[in-house]
Amino acid sequence: MSGSIVIADDLVTERIALKARLTGTHHRLAQASGRADLMREFSAGPPDAVVMDIEFDQGRAIEICRDLKSTPRFRDVPILLYGAKSDRDARIAAFEAGADECLADLPGERLLLALLRNLIRKRATLAELERRHALVRSGEMSESPGQFQTRMNVAVVTRDPKRGIALRRDIEPACPGAIALHSFLNVLEITDDAATVPDSFLIEEIPGDPGHALRLISELRARRASKDAVILLLAQGDFGEAADMALDLGADAVAPGSATASELALRLTALVSRKRDIDRLRQQVDTQLDAALRDPLTGLFNRRYADSYLCNLGMDAKRTQTPYSVMILDLDHFKSINDRHGHFVGDAVLRTIADRLKANIRDVDLAARIGGEEFLVVWHDAGADRAERVAERLRQVIGGRPVSVPKPPLVVPVTASIGVATAEAGDADLAALLEAADQALYLSKAAGRDQVTFAPSQDAA
Repeated sequence: MSGSIVIADDLVTERIALKARLTGTHHRLAQASGRADLMREFSAGPPDAVVMDIEFDQGRAIEICRDLKSTPRFRDVPILLYGAKSDRDARIAAFEAGADECLADLPGERLLLALLRNLIRKRATLAELERRHALVRSGEMSESPGQFQTRMNVAVVTRDPKRGIALRRDIEPACPGAIALHSFLNVLEITDDAATVPDSFLIEEIPGDPGHALRLISELRARRASKDAVILLLAQGDFGEAADMALDLGADAVAPGSATASELALRLTALVSRKRDIDRLRQQVDTQLDAALRDPLTGLFNRRYADSYLCNLGMDAKRTQTPYSVMILDLDHFKSINDRHGHFVGDAVLRTIADRLKANIRDVDLAARIGGEEFLVVWHDAGADRAERVAERLRQVIGGRPVSVPKPPLVVPVTASIGVATAEAGDADLAALLEAADQALYLSKAAGRDQVTFAPSQDAA
C-alpha cells in the first residue's frame, strides 16, 4: 500500500462519491469534513496529495492552501482544488496561494487519476532528491549552491503563427522572461543543444488533432537537452481529447482552453520554480556525491551510498507498507574481457553498462556499482510483477547490442546475469533481502547466464 490521499469536502455524499472514483490510485483514502480533520491527517505525516473542494471549510480552502504551502514541512504536498466553475478570479487566487492544480469541476476518472499520478510523481522526484541531499549533508560535506536564472525562457508552440503572436502578447506582461514563438515543425531544432533549449514549453493543442501535441511531448521527454524542461499543454475546451495521455507522456500540467493569460503565467511560474528547485537539489547532490558517494569510473552511486539509501528506504517502506525490489546484476565472463583486451577496454564496458542502467531507470530509483563488475538496482514502489518486467527489460538493454570501444576499435558482446528479490509489504529484513537477491543471481549463473532469476518473497512473517 502506498501513502495517503486526503479528500477534503464539507459534504459527506461528495466525499463518498470521490472516494469511489479514486480507488484506482491504490492509496489509502482519508476523508476530512473540516480544517481540524485535515490537519489531523497532516499531523500523522504529510499525505501524498490533497483533493479539496474550493468551498471546503465554509469557503476557506484557498486560505488553508496558502497556510499549508507556507509551512516548510507541508509545502511540497500536492494540492488539487476543484469546483471553481467559471470563476476565473478564484482560479487565479488558488494558484497565487500555491495550489498545484485548480479545476472548474472534477473531470472524468481517467483524467483525474492521471492528474494525481502526475502530481505525486513530481513530488516523489523532489522528495528523493531531498533525501539524497540529506544523506550527503549528514556526511558533513560543504555545500556549494548553484547560480540560477530568475527569468524564464518560454517556447510557445502553435500551429497558427497569428495565434502564437496573440498568446505571447497576452502572457508577456505577467511572465518575466523571454518568450519565443515556434511551430510544431521547427520547435525540435532548438533542442539539439542544451545551451539553447528553453526551460519551459507552452504547447497549444491543435483542434481535432491532439496527436501532434502528444508526439511533441513524447519527443521532448526523450531528448537529453529537453527531458527536464517544463511542459504545459494548453488544451482545447475544458481539457481536450487526450489530456490524460499527455500527462502520462510527461506533460507537467494541462490548462483548459478557457485559462486566462494571468493563469497561464502563474502556472508557468510555479512549474518553473519547482523545476529550479529540482535543478538546484540535483546540482548540489551531484557535486557533493561526485567526491564521496559515487563510483569514479562509472558515475553510479557506490556501496557506501547504496547502504544508506537502502536503510532509509527500508524504514519508509515498512512505515507505509510500500513494496520495493532489489536487483543484483553481474556481467558474464567479464574477467575474460579484461584478460583478452586489457583493463582499458574493460573500463569502457563498465562505463557503457552503467550508462544503459542510468538511462533505463526512474529518478526515484537507484543504480549503484557495488563490486568490480557487479551492480545493484533498487526499484521504489515496485512489487514482483513490475520488477519482473523491468529486470527483463534491463537484461535485454544490456545484452541487446554489443559495446563499441573506439580506441582500439572493438565490438565487445556483453550479457548479464540478474537476481531479484522483492519486499511486497515493505517489511523485509534488508540483509535477508540482499542475500536472497545474491542467491538468485548465482542461480542465474548456474543455469547458463544471461537470464533473470527471482527469489521468493522476503516479507517478514
